[in-house]
Amino acid sequence: MIKFFRQIRQNLLSDGKTGKYFKYAIGEIILVVIGILIALQINNWNEHLKGKKSAETQLRQLSQNVSGDLILLNSLKTIVTGTLRSCHKLSEQFQLIEPFDSLTTSYIIDNIFERNFYGNTSAFTKLNQSDEFSILPKTLQNDITHYYNLLNRVKEREEISNTFIKKDYEPYYFDNYSIYHRKASNQHSIITQYYKNDKRKPVALNIDKITNDHKMATLIYARYYQLKNQQKTYQEAIEKAEQVQKSINDYLKLNE
Repeated sequence: MIKFFRQIRQNLLSDGKTGKYFKYAIGEIILVVIGILIALQINNWNEHLKGKKSAETQLRQLSQNVSGDLILLNSLKTIVTGTLRSCHKLSEQFQLIEPFDSLTTSYIIDNIFERNFYGNTSAFTKLNQSDEFSILPKTLQNDITHYYNLLNRVKEREEISNTFIKKDYEPYYFDNYSIYHRKASNQHSIITQYYKNDKRKPVALNIDKITNDHKMATLIYARYYQLKNQQKTYQEAIEKAEQVQKSINDYLKLNE
């Protein structure tokens, strides 16, 4: 092909048709430029297609990550909701709305356990650090980004609660209520199992002392507030996770 074009140019020059030669040369240059542009466009299209396919692969992995998140978030919400019920009952006892009873120490220990969410962000990190994330529709980008920002809020809320437990609630509990760590003195399932062979005599709850334990009453108020906020952020994260999964599935179906 190159020899063919060269032969045409040589013929034009040998025939003294300089004007036609220059017109032909310009036309040849234009053809070459057009060919290069077409080749670049095809290459860009292929790269875009490769990026799009890679993004879809990462989205499928991200959807699996979110499925794992949902299992953990729902579990944490269920646990926190149960602890919140114990906290509410205990709060009513400290306010003398309900009498202290054999479950009081169980309610108190319910509030000592820390909760932690460990989500899988591997797919999001890989997708977000590549150019593939920008290929996705803006609405889908926003949904995904909002979800992972919300997970950061979940962790922040947990950190607030866990720090309070470690620094305030737990030390006070062990200083003042460890006496009830024995069989039949605390009906919490963990305590009951651990002390199932305990030979010590049970210690009855000191009603007068606990009734006037204003610090524990205040600690329980703080735990109630923290648990309500944890429950709320878990629910928000669950709802957003379900929305993100739907958005991902809709996008993947549209591009099948």
